[in-house]
Amino acid sequence: MKKVLSLSITMLLVLGLVTGCGCNKKEKEEKKEEIKVNTNKDVVKDQEVDGIKMTNTSLVTTNGISKLVTNVTNNSDKDYKLDEYMIIIKDKEGKEIVRIPGYVGDTIKAGETRTINSSVDRDLSNAGSIEYEVKK
Repeated sequence: MKKVLSLSITMLLVLGLVTGCGCNKKEKEEKKEEIKVNTNKDVVKDQEVDGIKMTNTSLVTTNGISKLVTNVTNNSDKDYKLDEYMIIIKDKEGKEIVRIPGYVGDTIKAGETRTINSSVDRDLSNAGSIEYEVKK
């Protein structure tokens, strides 16, 4: 009887180890972060509108969310009241894809530079150009 009990316990232990004790040890699939950088010259080029210069522009799309970062500089000799400007993203054929509001805050002092971040939940990695409209 002891042999049967001992053999049964041994078989249960072996069976438990082989099957993983009923534990679910599936490896979680890690989501790979998909990053696309738009280097199109008409996207990243420096632009000036009404004395306000947009420089060092980058447009990076991460998992379908695009983030535009640009430096906004007041190149005039006067303080400039600029609450908002409109960022117009166009495709390679020149058709408008989306408009994104860019917020500077309030007055940009003469010679002052601010870094602006704008995001949109669209993949703009294939955008062809960016234009800016200053709203006074």
